[in-house]
Amino acid sequence: MNSLLTRHYTRSIRLTPDGFSLYCLHDDGKYQDAFYPATENALISDKAPRFFNMEQDQGQAIDIIVATRMPLLVPDVIYDESKSRAYLETQFDLSQYGQHFCDTLGHYKSLYFLTQNEYSTLAGLPCTPRFMSEATLFYRFLQEQEPSSAVLLSINKSFADIFAVQKGEILLINRTHHIENVDLLYYTLNSVQQLGLSDPMLYVQNFDKANKKLTDLLAHYIDNITIL
Repeated sequence: MNSLLTRHYTRSIRLTPDGFSLYCLHDDGKYQDAFYPATENALISDKAPRFFNMEQDQGQAIDIIVATRMPLLVPDVIYDESKSRAYLETQFDLSQYGQHFCDTLGHYKSLYFLTQNEYSTLAGLPCTPRFMSEATLFYRFLQEQEPSSAVLLSINKSFADIFAVQKGEILLINRTHHIENVDLLYYTLNSVQQLGLSDPMLYVQNFDKANKKLTDLLAHYIDNITIL
């Protein structure tokens, strides 16, 4: 992973619809990661303790990066903490609900949740889990960049997420499961146009294999592109 984002994944478990990933930046500077597809039915409770050597370092802090679904944004001006689950029920099926969480993104509260099975498994690991939405990490990353308008396209095996920030404020978070090159080009250009962004910096994070054809395609229409 590019050094611009490595520090957000220094010791973490990333959850996605595709499966889960483990990341660790060791004291010697070496970076290690592993991805376990959902199709392999690998268990976090089996893989994570070995990967992070939890038996020797019990209680270590592990970031749990939740990217299983996009969070729900609720404006601060109307947010009521006691209604968090009710807000989530307007967008998600909570029949397998386990635990919800809340991050702050500018003038919004970002609500997301884990199923009971997901939460119980992670809470049962011999570590100190710190839950956060990946949308929060990307928002923080975009806030740190110099361009006033910035867009991040995150590409995964079966889905892609897009995030847009202008002058530090979140404008858009969205997900698509249409991930052919032409689809992603349209998705990105349409988002930029609909938001009225003028000459934004586009950051492309590919959690799947590198895609030079897509990069070249995007470069025909967007002047400022950084591959993470």
